Amino acid sequence: MISRTVQALRTVRPSRALRVAPQVRCFAHPINTHLMRDNDEISPSSEQPMYRNEFALKSPAEHQKDVANATKHPVVHDTSELIQSHAGDPHQYCGLGEWRYAHYDTVREPTFPRKPDISKGELAAGATVTRTDVWHDPKEPAITSVAKFSPENFRPVGFAENAPQVTSTCPEGTLDFRANRLPIGHADRRPWVYFMTAASGVVAAGLIRAIAGKLLLTLWPAKDVFAAGIVEVDLRPIQVGQNFVVKWRSKPVFIRKRTPEMIASCKKDDVIAPSMREPATDAERCKKPEWLICIGVCTHLGCIPQPDAGNYGGYFCPCHGSHYDHAGRSRQGPAPKNLELPPYVFVDDNTVKLG
Repeated sequence: MISRTVQALRTVRPSRALRVAPQVRCFAHPINTHLMRDNDEISPSSEQPMYRNEFALKSPAEHQKDVANATKHPVVHDTSELIQSHAGDPHQYCGLGEWRYAHYDTVREPTFPRKPDISKGELAAGATVTRTDVWHDPKEPAITSVAKFSPENFRPVGFAENAPQVTSTCPEGTLDFRANRLPIGHADRRPWVYFMTAASGVVAAGLIRAIAGKLLLTLWPAKDVFAAGIVEVDLRPIQVGQNFVVKWRSKPVFIRKRTPEMIASCKKDDVIAPSMREPATDAERCKKPEWLICIGVCTHLGCIPQPDAGNYGGYFCPCHGSHYDHAGRSRQGPAPKNLELPPYVFVDDNTVKLG
């Protein structure tokens, strides 16, 4: 790199020699920014190529055929035995070009670059294609002509003969187990293929099961919700005629131990049950005649009725004037339905389970 700089210093005018600073190739080299400025020392790649700019324009299949039929150089086993390039240094001489293969710099190209001569093997890429008519061929559609200038269609002249064809990256004496591997399709590979297929199936099934389980558990109610949904009530402390209130699923539940008079009054009104807003007999409302169990929420607007009140002595909602009898049936007022019955079952004579 120093020799190139010294040679450049000898060829440029004295007034420009002071602007050229010698650069030493080293680690973490500073990036030269003078490539972005116009100067006489560095011309665009389309005007003054810095290396042997000769390319062959063929299809990838033709390039592969050339590589297969080309006369190769002798096989070597050490990098020091590789042939030296006769095309010169293919890198730009300053800045990023020292580390990156940058034969074409879009920043340095003029708005209307020179049209490359394909017959001489000059490279047509980037601005030299898009800003010129080098791609135009009146004998074929434009899309076909443009497709020929795709990068994979270009190879440097002599690529088939001189490009290294690496067969191994392992030095001699290194065991890489290539000789131990069975070819694809060999019969002895099938047990391993079957095992991997079965193992993959088991793993996939486990993943599917885990995902499905997580989804179900996400949608499943929590344990505290289950616990709140089932309540057992001891009936022994409830006195005859008393309206006992318990909480079930955040709602008040009325448990009334009815007197014989209450039962007789409700049974007497069974004959007019079909004319009620929600027809129901006393036996349909009470599993055991002496016990009325209903949700203490008015079916009109959700108020809590008062027990032992109203025109029928059962329940009365003072908010809007709904009257219920001792069976919880709506008898008067705006309530459209009877008091709701929760799901319940008598565990024994002294215990009832709600939910």
